[in-house]
Amino acid sequence: MVKASNTVLTLLLFAACLLLTGCDKDRMCKVPIGDATCQLNPNSAEYPGLNNLSGYQYLIGGYQGIVVIRTSWSEFVAYERTCPHDRGRLEMADGYGNLVLECPECGSQFSTFADGAPIEGSKTSCFLQKYNTYYDGSLLYISNY
Repeated sequence: MVKASNTVLTLLLFAACLLLTGCDKDRMCKVPIGDATCQLNPNSAEYPGLNNLSGYQYLIGGYQGIVVIRTSWSEFVAYERTCPHDRGRLEMADGYGNLVLECPECGSQFSTFADGAPIEGSKTSCFLQKYNTYYDGSLLYISNY
């Protein structure tokens, strides 16, 4: 009887530990996303932030906005501006000479040139939500699919 009670108690403690650690919202890495479908001419005067290498431009769309970064003359990346840790709105910042996205709420920073990876010291291990981009040499297409 005592052995059975110890086994049940051990199983209950193990299940409680799994529930407490398994429900960590940060580990889910899900952020709300909205419609990010758009097209634009990145070389136009309407988007001056994209006229230069390593330039960026904030766009309306997604959940809290989109940031587009020109990584080369023919390539772009686009990220959701929502922090995966606390849902704060990300802003571009200078991180040791490189552009990083930073959350003003929790201080987490994310690399803009390493697929939105969190930078050491961030409060999350989650990557940023990345949108699909396609550049045909004239127009840049952004979408969530």
